Amino acid sequence: MKISKLLGAILLLFFAATLNAQNQTATISGKIITSDGAPAPFINVIIKELNAGSITNALGTYELQNVAYGSYTIEYSLIGMEKKAMTIHVNTPNITVQDVLLNESSEKLSEVVVSAQRLNQFAHKESEYVARVPLKNINNPQSYSVVTNALLKEQITTDLPSAFKSITGGGYVESNDGNVSVYLRGFRSDVHLRNGGIAWIKAPLDPQNIERLEIVKGPGSLLHGTNVNNIANFGGVVNKVTKQAYDGKKLDLGFVTGRWEQERATVDYNTVLSKEDRVYFRLNAAYNSENSFQDQGIIREFMVAPSITVDVSDKLSVKANLEYNKSKRNLNFARGLAGSLISDDVNSWDDLGWDYHTNYGTNEMAGYFSTLASQIAIDYTLSDTWSSKTKFTKATTFTDANYLRVVMLDETSVGRYYLQLDPRETGNTHVQQDFLNIFEGDKIENKFIAGLSYLHNFDDTQRTGVWNAIDAVDTTNPIITGLTNEQFEANLADETKNKTITKFQTLGFYAFDAITVNKQLTLTGGLRFDRFMADNTIANGLEGTNGYNQNSLSTKLGLAYNPFDDKASVFVNYMDGLSNNAPSDNGNGEIITWDAERAKQFEAGTKLNFFDGKLVSTISYYNINIDNDIIVDENGISSQTGETLSKGFEIDLIANPAPGLNIVAGYTKNNATFEKVDFGNEAILGNSLTYTPETVWNFWMSYQALKGNAKGLGFGFGANHMSEIYNSTLNNFGSEAYTTVDATVFYKKNNYKISLKADNVFDQEYYNGYGIPQKPFNFRIGIFYSVF
Repeated sequence: MKISKLLGAILLLFFAATLNAQNQTATISGKIITSDGAPAPFINVIIKELNAGSITNALGTYELQNVAYGSYTIEYSLIGMEKKAMTIHVNTPNITVQDVLLNESSEKLSEVVVSAQRLNQFAHKESEYVARVPLKNINNPQSYSVVTNALLKEQITTDLPSAFKSITGGGYVESNDGNVSVYLRGFRSDVHLRNGGIAWIKAPLDPQNIERLEIVKGPGSLLHGTNVNNIANFGGVVNKVTKQAYDGKKLDLGFVTGRWEQERATVDYNTVLSKEDRVYFRLNAAYNSENSFQDQGIIREFMVAPSITVDVSDKLSVKANLEYNKSKRNLNFARGLAGSLISDDVNSWDDLGWDYHTNYGTNEMAGYFSTLASQIAIDYTLSDTWSSKTKFTKATTFTDANYLRVVMLDETSVGRYYLQLDPRETGNTHVQQDFLNIFEGDKIENKFIAGLSYLHNFDDTQRTGVWNAIDAVDTTNPIITGLTNEQFEANLADETKNKTITKFQTLGFYAFDAITVNKQLTLTGGLRFDRFMADNTIANGLEGTNGYNQNSLSTKLGLAYNPFDDKASVFVNYMDGLSNNAPSDNGNGEIITWDAERAKQFEAGTKLNFFDGKLVSTISYYNINIDNDIIVDENGISSQTGETLSKGFEIDLIANPAPGLNIVAGYTKNNATFEKVDFGNEAILGNSLTYTPETVWNFWMSYQALKGNAKGLGFGFGANHMSEIYNSTLNNFGSEAYTTVDATVFYKKNNYKISLKADNVFDQEYYNGYGIPQKPFNFRIGIFYSVF
């Protein structure tokens, strides 16, 4: 009944708003030039009456869409330059404004643009993916963080895990597959969203093609469906926004060298293939080679990512992109230890007898990985208020590798095991169709989306056994025996290789509406229906009987109040997340078709946007309750009465207190605990979930001189802290808390930049949540040159 009432309310609000959508709207376009005839980029173009606007691109052109008929004043401005204003009358669907001349030379403009670009360069909160409708951050009743490409560049990010140093909301770790797992609000989410589409890739990825990272907090089922393969878990989702071709020309080259024989080369090239047909092409590529700080371990990786944008007409735009990664590297599975070793004196990886700088494997056992992700996005304007967005995403991964797992067996013995994937092929196809209705009136704005999503996923794995042991190592007299892939295969030649194929499909229908009244009060509501369809598992050619189907509904509600002219708002939200449960025996001989596991989040907070965007912050408190975990009682009978609770406080801050000075900071206090558990496991009641730190904070500050003799010289420093992480539900063993400090110094002049970056300045030895030793003090030198 509640869901039907909610759906009825959403539809009523939608139709009430769209009745006004018959008002005619127009698109306004134009160009701004300097006194010497050069195009003027980065100029603010504002319609004063609507408090809406745009920024000119590299060619000095701009476009304002969905402007209702009427008379307006357009103001053109950029800090440090003259302002101009003109009155226009909008009475036709397309208005072309005559070129606007600013009385500054291109040389003077370039100086001003440099200053303007330095203004809070790490703040980029507006996104077409977070809410799937064009909703301003201040009006969006949901928390999310963004890591910009500018921040990644300044920190000389050369691997994907390092790109997550500046996220707010949880811990991060390189997964066993070489990708990244982020523990948001107590729950694991992997990095499998690409420009809003699902690209399930189980292998290392290079960060060169990332425009920004969006970390959207809270259950993501409404837009991304039930949680499968940690794509949209209960704590949030991670979306990689990739670099796209655009109307302009540039060629950026980079070279980085550093400790442990690191050599890295990058290229970012964009060009206009056809000015008349509006066809643009971009190519990003990277090669990275480095060795481990340990005695063994190599990384040899190559990435190439072409993209093309075609503006077929004023109504139709097509964007296509492809990314190929190829890698050879040693991968380590999460470490382990015998339970008998745990005591009051031995409760962390640091207390065990192995050597921090010994890998216990060999370079000859490095594995091979390749990934291919492709995506096509088609945007079509149906009318003045309606548009269609179609997205096709396809991803595949090929793995031929053996994952090393080391286990401390006793005080002096290190067991060594390999998980074999020989090979593993995974992938998915994701189709997403959205229809948007955008109406922006004087008193009411309505932004509505309805769509469908289809996902097909497969995992084809061949391996021998599970954990295959090789010789253990005596830490008192360590002899690391060499082993190649060929020798390892020979040892397994007489054993049976098992081939397992799993497949599933999901089909979802959803609707979401955001209504803003008087530009102050925003109400949001959404509903989704999902159909999950798991095929029978095929093991060694024999099909099983474990396939099942499951239906589920998810909701999302929110309210944001923004009474101070976009300077501050308060918000609350409710959203739920779902995770499918396969049918199983309840312990009484009865096969039960379980409901999907459901998480319910309540969140309240405030968003700040002070001093013309120089201080942007989100502060929130959340409570996530999972009340239908499957647990077993004292009679061995299963029921959905288990409970898990996650609650906490988050704050993120992006500030530009002075020209050239930028600050990014975040703090999270999370308490994720077991509330109702299986009979016999009462000892873990109230304990923290595994791999989930209680306290995480990050800080980065940088300064660049914008004028004077030191112009172009800059420096930055920051720190990351993560509290103790348990790898056991008993909370008696894990990774100790750590704080690392990084620093950089750089010099930028004209078209080139030279940077020196130092990580883990104080050379701390620490382990991640999986027990893997992390890099000690490291430095890199980068040279970057913009050819044009």
